[in-house]
Amino acid sequence: MNETLEQGLFDENHQPSNGDFEFFRDFFNEEQAASFAQVLDSHNIPYKLEKNRTLLEGTITGYGLVPHSVVKLRTADFARVNQILGENALKNEGFITNHYFQTYKATELLEVVQKPDEWTSEDVAVARYLLEKQGVAIPEAQVEAYKAQRAETLKAGRTANTGLVAVYLLVILVGTFLLSIFFLVGGIGLGLYYWQDYLIDSEGNKFFTFEPGTRQLGKVIFIISVACLIAWASLPFWAPSFF
Repeated sequence: MNETLEQGLFDENHQPSNGDFEFFRDFFNEEQAASFAQVLDSHNIPYKLEKNRTLLEGTITGYGLVPHSVVKLRTADFARVNQILGENALKNEGFITNHYFQTYKATELLEVVQKPDEWTSEDVAVARYLLEKQGVAIPEAQVEAYKAQRAETLKAGRTANTGLVAVYLLVILVGTFLLSIFFLVGGIGLGLYYWQDYLIDSEGNKFFTFEPGTRQLGKVIFIISVACLIAWASLPFWAPSFF
C-alpha cells in the first residue's frame, strides 16, 4: 500500500509546484527520510515524499521488504540537489573516512565519476576527492565532458537479449494456454517494459532504456497481448456456443 504524506514532519515546509515529479531516492527508515527532507526544505526545493507500508514492517528485521519512504523531485532540480548532497558529503569527514571507496583503486574511482547515474551524488563526490588525494585531479570541465559522454551512451539505449525475451514469451504463452489467461497480463507488462521503460541521469535528463528496435519489439508484444486479452474477455459474447 502506498501512502502519500500530505502533512506532517516530512513536508511541513513543502512547497507546491508545477511539473512532473520523478523518483530520486528511497530510504529504509523514517529518520533517514526526515533528514533528507530537511535538507530539501532548507534549500526550498519542492519534493514529494511517499511512505510505503508492508505487512512485514516492524517484524524481525525491523523493516519491510520495500523501502520505507520514497522521495520524488522535479527533474529540473536533480542537478541542483545532487550538487548540494555532494558538497555536504565532503564536509563530513567521518563519512569520507569510513566510506568503502577507501579501498578502491584509481581506475575504479574513475569509473564512478564517469558513470554518475549509477551512484549517489555523495559517492561521486567522495570518488573525486579520493582521486585527488591519489594525485589524479579531475577538473570540472572534464567532469562535464564525462556527463555528456554518459548522456550519449544512455540516449542510444540498450539492446534487449532476444533469447531471453523469447523465453519470457514462451513462458507467457504456455502459461496462458495451460494455466491461466492472466499470464497475458505478464505479456502486457513485458511489452510495456521494453517499449516505454525509461531512466533519468544525474542531471535529470530522461532517456528510454532500450534502443528503437527493442522498443518496437516491446510495442508489438504489448499490442498482441492486449488484443489477445480483449479477444478472450469478449469470447462469451461472440462465441456463446463454447460456454
